[in-house]
Amino acid sequence: MFCGEQALGNPCGVVFLDEWLDSSKLLNITRSLSQPVTSFIVENALGYSIRWFSNTAEINLCGHGSLGAAAAILEKTGEERVLLQSQYGDIEITQQDSFYQMELPAWTPEFIHHGIDYQELNIDPIEVYATRDLVLVLESEQAVRDFIPNHAWFEKFADYHALIVTAQSDSYEYVLRYFAPRIGIPEDLATGSAQCSLAPFWFSKFSAHNLKVRQLSSAGGVFEVSFKDESTIRLSAQAMKRKA
Repeated sequence: MFCGEQALGNPCGVVFLDEWLDSSKLLNITRSLSQPVTSFIVENALGYSIRWFSNTAEINLCGHGSLGAAAAILEKTGEERVLLQSQYGDIEITQQDSFYQMELPAWTPEFIHHGIDYQELNIDPIEVYATRDLVLVLESEQAVRDFIPNHAWFEKFADYHALIVTAQSDSYEYVLRYFAPRIGIPEDLATGSAQCSLAPFWFSKFSAHNLKVRQLSSAGGVFEVSFKDESTIRLSAQAMKRKA
């Protein structure tokens, strides 16, 4: 998911179920598939219910897992639109050729001006803010590439789901890296839900309502993010399907 030019994206497993199993069984299935994330789907009268699991825990929102699930469902149904329902909100995904577009929530940044020591990270962020995640805005794309995560440092901040570092880029509007050791993902390869935290901030920096984004992981991920309204972003990306 989120693959493209010189970007391998992020793999995920997709499992169709007749009914929901215990969370422990879903976690065991996830571990057996050995993917970064597995999406579980149950069809219902209104569409499809979805849950996402890493190899250690259930996840409260997963963009690439949603994209993978939608690709599998739309291939099965032959339709161009699907509604995924989760306890964290509904996600509508549409398909046009190999591209998929999903609507995700836009999370308002809460800026942090003091109280965090960055010496252990050897960085000096330009800005720092919080959403579901803790976001550090760095001075350059190279600073994002060079960033060395310190998971012990991040464990001090139990309120945050993940740590994101981001910066403006010459080739893209912004770049990022995403670290979620708390759910068993030391560094994610390509993260759709990260744009919920990042896009509102970067929209405030650019006059454009369409932003090109690259995730600087080992595999790489590419996205296009567009502004719908104050509470919603649209995320467009490619997906490649492979049957087990």
